[in-house]
Amino acid sequence: MESQEENKTHHVPKWLKLIQENSWELELLISGGAIFTLFQVSDIWVQWLQSASFISFLPGRNMILLIGALGIEILKIGFISHLLLRAFWLSMVCINYAFPGGINKDKIKWKKPFKISVKENEDLQSPIVKVDRYCGLVIYLSVISTFLLAGIVFGIFCLVTLPTILFGELSGIYGIAVGSIFIFYVLDLLLGGLFRKIPYLSYLSFPFFSFFDILTFRVLYQKSAFLFFSNVPKIKFVISACLFFSFAITLSYLNTYRIMKWPNAFDSRQYKWQMSDGVFISPNSYRNTQRDGYHHYMSIQSKIVHDNYLDLFIPYDVHADEILDLSKKKKENRKLTQVFSISIDDSLYTDLSWNNQWSNSVNDIGISCFVPIGHLADGAHTLRIHLNSYFIPIVEKIYNNRTIEEFIEGWPIVFVKDTKVDINR
Repeated sequence: MESQEENKTHHVPKWLKLIQENSWELELLISGGAIFTLFQVSDIWVQWLQSASFISFLPGRNMILLIGALGIEILKIGFISHLLLRAFWLSMVCINYAFPGGINKDKIKWKKPFKISVKENEDLQSPIVKVDRYCGLVIYLSVISTFLLAGIVFGIFCLVTLPTILFGELSGIYGIAVGSIFIFYVLDLLLGGLFRKIPYLSYLSFPFFSFFDILTFRVLYQKSAFLFFSNVPKIKFVISACLFFSFAITLSYLNTYRIMKWPNAFDSRQYKWQMSDGVFISPNSYRNTQRDGYHHYMSIQSKIVHDNYLDLFIPYDVHADEILDLSKKKKENRKLTQVFSISIDDSLYTDLSWNNQWSNSVNDIGISCFVPIGHLADGAHTLRIHLNSYFIPIVEKIYNNRTIEEFIEGWPIVFVKDTKVDINR
């Protein structure tokens, strides 16, 4: 009776068997399309989160950014590895078809101590089947790893970001309690359910883990994870997973270290911060060299200016609200223009006429003004955007008394005035 039920349980329908045996065409199509899409999505994800944080406070943003970037890189590596393995598999199928008689061992005349580890007339059927299984495992692990990370991101959003947006700053007790339980849950997730195997502790963790299983999408792939982990060699899997994740973490780091303001660990140049005594020139300071539609920096029209004015733009970042909220002025009298002052070559400009500037994107709004430079001689000059002295103690309070020398000295933008008529221009 048990044997009949077992056979019934493990019976594979013909349509499913046909898909399993001929899935390589669909796999190649999916992998090719996914690789192309993921290389586009990688930059979009980073830019989207940076833009979102520009207009709204997003608690947990950095964790969401890093985990999301890691998930994208895992998918990239997984689909590229799958494509390479499937191409290798296809090459073996082709050569096996071209020579159906198998290996002619007599024609391989290696001498000792080299060994010929094949049998007479042996074909490639066994390695073909093995590589085919590896292809399935690689694509499964890539997709499931991304589901896992997407679930963690969704959990952080629901437990941290969303409550803060709806109810304001959360209490320390809530943060410590929920954070500790969630970290405990994530460790259990990464360790293959280790804490669920411990007697008594399983009863204590059950209500929390059951809730998090739904919140992090674990219920969607748990059965397939049981199938995988109950059959895979544990040591080989751990070694492979460590190598896989190390590579993915490295790539995600390279994609996010700039926005996170981390140093480039792969840049071994020792004197890049003391190359000269001049100021730092960034392409983001000039709108003609910025990325299209990406105006999140204080900027002028170009590095070489042929006009008698500078078209200065200062973006409105949500963090400016923190500064204005601590001002003693009435709310209706608070202006972003009160925060900044402008100087060129140590000459302060106090009578500038500021305007509100909106672009087609809700992210790119701010204030702008035309700074007259007709009286300046042709040549190099430095414009600086200063923090007004009234707001210096406010900024010190917000940033925990960290040094604010760059605010006092002013953010520099170097430009060259060139009003000579150029007939070729």
